[in-house]
Amino acid sequence: MIDFITLVKTHLSDMEIKSIVDKNRLQTNSKDGLPYYDNSNTKNFSQDQGIYILIDTNGKLKVEGSLHKYYNEINGRDRNNYNQFSMSEAKKAINQLLTDKGIDEDNLRVYNYEIGLNLDVSKDCRAYMDKMIDIGPPGDERKLYVNARYKDERVKTTIFHKHTRKYFKAYDKVFEGMDKKRKIIPDSKILRLETVYRRLDNCFVADFFNRDKLYNMLEAFFRDWRTLHFERDIITPKGTGRARQYLCMEIISEGREAVLRKAKERHKNGSLKDWEYRNIREFISKEWDEIKKDITFIQSDEDKEFRDLMRVNYTLLKNDEIDI
Repeated sequence: MIDFITLVKTHLSDMEIKSIVDKNRLQTNSKDGLPYYDNSNTKNFSQDQGIYILIDTNGKLKVEGSLHKYYNEINGRDRNNYNQFSMSEAKKAINQLLTDKGIDEDNLRVYNYEIGLNLDVSKDCRAYMDKMIDIGPPGDERKLYVNARYKDERVKTTIFHKHTRKYFKAYDKVFEGMDKKRKIIPDSKILRLETVYRRLDNCFVADFFNRDKLYNMLEAFFRDWRTLHFERDIITPKGTGRARQYLCMEIISEGREAVLRKAKERHKNGSLKDWEYRNIREFISKEWDEIKKDITFIQSDEDKEFRDLMRVNYTLLKNDEIDI
């Protein structure tokens, strides 16, 4: 589940710097006359296994990469994260990574990390993402937006402004592989869910990979993603026209005040005629409270499948034995 991770350690001694540089064959560079070391030119080669290492001019260490992909590679598989990855495997991966790279975990901190899950779905991932509205408990929902940076609307995220420390992301994993021209593309449909945490405060590696902590992170991940809200179809009372049925869907999705505000704006700019605006306003003020009592909600097939897959994966990952 733990995927991309950033580790940092400050105030390295000269001996530590030399040891890490030699062990990982880091390149020596210079900035303003001061040396720094990294493997930016070789991090994707087989010897570095996709793990980026930097020791800056102030003696600060940064180690960054995908634990999931690293674990697959050191166990004889391709460097990818299409398969499932348990917390016990993540713990084995970090232990092996620190050994391979010659890094002492004392005072080594986790600064950023992603926790993710692959769902093997039956339909095109767009069928699920197009119906995702928001995530979060009532009163604290976070809207999911299409990320315009990626084509074909294959990524949805909550707001991830630079000051946001936690955000949520759902995307088509196979499409991502094709978009990035990966060598291996699975013949399946994979909906990827991720929770991203940034700029953690004093989170030491030894504490982060503690068994209880890993179980708590697993619980938090599933607790958050269970609050994902999908669009629901509705059955309205007999005789409700298509226009009013659509208006009902808008009110359910956005709230009556937001729908009325939007109608006022459209009326003001001329895109809604007087009678159209009047009908919307009167429906909201005089009819909505009555008609909503007789509306029946229908859970979509995508929503049902999502819940079923979450239950199955939770059971599997919860029963994973993590060594102390």
